[in-house]
Amino acid sequence: MKRFFTAACAAAVAAGAFAAGHGKTLPLPVPAGEESGADSIRTLETDEVVIRSSSKETNDLWSVPEAVSLVTPSKINNRQIESVKDLSAFVPNLFIPDYGSKMTTPVYLRGVGARSSGQSVAMYVDNIPYMDKSTFDFEFMDIQRIEVLRGPQGTLYGRNAMGGIINVYTLSPFEYQGHKLSVGGGNYGRWNVKISKLAKFGDKVGLSVGAYYEREGGYFTNEFTGKKVDEGQSAGGRLKLEWKINPRLKAMLASSFDFTDQGAFAYGLYDKETGKIAPVDYNDRGNYLRRMSNNSLRFEYRTDKILLTSNTGYQWLDDDMWMDQDFTRESIFTINQRQRQHSINQEIAVRSVKEQNYQWSVGAFGFYNHLTTDGDVLFKQDGIRNILQPVFDQIQMPLALTIRNDEIPNPGTYRTPTVGAAVFHQSTFNNLLTDGLSVTLGLRLDYEKQYLKYNTSMAMDLLATNKPGGIPMLPPAGIEMPISKTLVGQDDQDFLQYLPKVSIKYECTPQIMTYFTVAKGYKAGGYNIQMFSEVMQDSLKASRPSMGSSGGGGRSGAAEAAKADGEGNIRNALAYKPEQTWNYELGTRGTFRDGRLNVELALFMMDIRDVQLTQFVNGGSGRILTNAGSGRSYGVEVSLGLRPALGLSIDFNYGFTHATFRDYDGGTDSDGTAVDYRGKFIPYVPQHTFSAGAAYTLNLPGRWVNQMTFAAQYTGAGRIYWTEANDVRQPFYGLLNGKVSFRHEFVRLELWARNILNKDYGAFYFESFGNSFVQRGKPFTCGANLVFAF
Repeated sequence: MKRFFTAACAAAVAAGAFAAGHGKTLPLPVPAGEESGADSIRTLETDEVVIRSSSKETNDLWSVPEAVSLVTPSKINNRQIESVKDLSAFVPNLFIPDYGSKMTTPVYLRGVGARSSGQSVAMYVDNIPYMDKSTFDFEFMDIQRIEVLRGPQGTLYGRNAMGGIINVYTLSPFEYQGHKLSVGGGNYGRWNVKISKLAKFGDKVGLSVGAYYEREGGYFTNEFTGKKVDEGQSAGGRLKLEWKINPRLKAMLASSFDFTDQGAFAYGLYDKETGKIAPVDYNDRGNYLRRMSNNSLRFEYRTDKILLTSNTGYQWLDDDMWMDQDFTRESIFTINQRQRQHSINQEIAVRSVKEQNYQWSVGAFGFYNHLTTDGDVLFKQDGIRNILQPVFDQIQMPLALTIRNDEIPNPGTYRTPTVGAAVFHQSTFNNLLTDGLSVTLGLRLDYEKQYLKYNTSMAMDLLATNKPGGIPMLPPAGIEMPISKTLVGQDDQDFLQYLPKVSIKYECTPQIMTYFTVAKGYKAGGYNIQMFSEVMQDSLKASRPSMGSSGGGGRSGAAEAAKADGEGNIRNALAYKPEQTWNYELGTRGTFRDGRLNVELALFMMDIRDVQLTQFVNGGSGRILTNAGSGRSYGVEVSLGLRPALGLSIDFNYGFTHATFRDYDGGTDSDGTAVDYRGKFIPYVPQHTFSAGAAYTLNLPGRWVNQMTFAAQYTGAGRIYWTEANDVRQPFYGLLNGKVSFRHEFVRLELWARNILNKDYGAFYFESFGNSFVQRGKPFTCGANLVFAF
């Protein structure tokens, strides 16, 4: 009830603001090719998008010397892009698997990505960075455009933009006014309501406000409980206030809130031999609860020569995850992880605006991110009996040691505050030596310092009894031998990175350009706090009183390092280094036939050092991010946009990535044989991404239904190798989506469907305790929306 009340309050606040004010019509997103003037709905099309990709870029968006995908409102609506995960494969070489929960948003682009810690692709909303990928998956509502810049963006954006950046911009009340209400539903118990208003108050103040609520009944049933494992609900609201203080100065204040309460982790046992995925079937709790708020304050001062911007952001995240980590009917162990994040960032940038051959940009950025994670691991009966007890059974000593506990908790609190600062500069020299030739030079100095403060404990009760021929004086009933351990301490590490960029561009005509870019990017290092359970187990075993040496147990390499170097030297056990890349890109972009045909082609090669790779530890009680040697990724990207006739738009996007390890020593296998992954494909990176779609709008003036739109999109990804050994893979698969809409004046009826062919595929794979698990992709879904815009 408390969770529902929180969601209802968020919707009520925004709905109350919706009730006030009047204005012009809020736009319904209109497909490419529809001309403005057909009615009072303003068309949102590419030529209405601002020409700068950001307030610090020295090149126009069209002529920026790197691969760019621009997603307009018409594409967002017709291609059913409702969150960042729906951009997967629609942008060449971009892959965002939809699995787990909203906390899990791994983004892979051009062969680099991150599953469990940090991010390799950054996200900005209205020029404000989202500092943690746990916040990436939110409702796309009243979006003006989305830009995806592919390749390292380190010079202007710094850390964690190694693969690229996703820029999301929301509608401005100075450009669009009106009300919008959408109510929809579908199969699998899905329904939603969205409401928004944009209004101007005179010529100086504009306000936009919106709210949403959605619910899903769940797609997969847990056979153990007989209930849907992944049902959930979410609610939220967004408010943006813009103020033109004077002709040179304007300000923007924005705030958003999102509440999510969902069942999660629909993982089924996977049979490697047959390739079959068993139904979800586990006994312990699995769900995810998230509350987050993003707030920003922006000032923009413009003269005839410069544009000065100040962006201040504050992000708050509070989430709670429960997971059955063995995902079976056995009671082995569970985890309850809670995150509390407070993050503040500040950027000040100045760039030239006067049209001249020399364009420049300079700025400074700083942030402080305080993250507290409570990770409480609980070993249960089957885990104690089948995992922990055999370790003590193998000890070579005259006593038999038996664990007496029914459950063994391993609570832990980990604080990881991070502070960072950067300065950057970029210059573009236009018409250098000859008309159309330009050079862009950029450099960023990026510094980051991380701290780790940990407090974790574990205890168990052992009963020591005689083995045959044991200790004569030992009582027949045995002796109680409680053991316990607490690890309390701290550590810190810092990174200093120089992130240069060099681009050469030639515009042979105002519509055709080619470029070559070299840029460096990096993903920050960090700490593997999920490894503490494994470290604690080894520390607890080592603290037993005179138990002798163990005959086995399968310690992880990280835990061994912790023991060898002393428990005070946690860094060797838990810290991982930054991942760094050098990207080389050759591309061309052109606009033909009066803007009706847009073509982009890019070839890239990326050298990757200290590849960050997620692995599950030998003991099974956690996962670890390791630096797995070096890698190389190269490929090609092709994008075509065509408007052959009035009302008809066609798009085609294809990406090929060949990402392999160049140097990766995998240690030894169970037989002691050396494992070398050199030449193997980097896991979780699809070799091909593909998207083809079309939308056709037919205007019928004077008819009761005065507009009809038909849209279809086919997207695919694969082959995807799930392991470093490349012994498990997901073949290429494709999904067909479609949408049909009918409009009568200010009312529109939308009929939509996803995965029309009901393709069965694996969205995600992992291993735990020697078992393989896969989450299936979502099945065929369909529904309808009724939209009012006035």
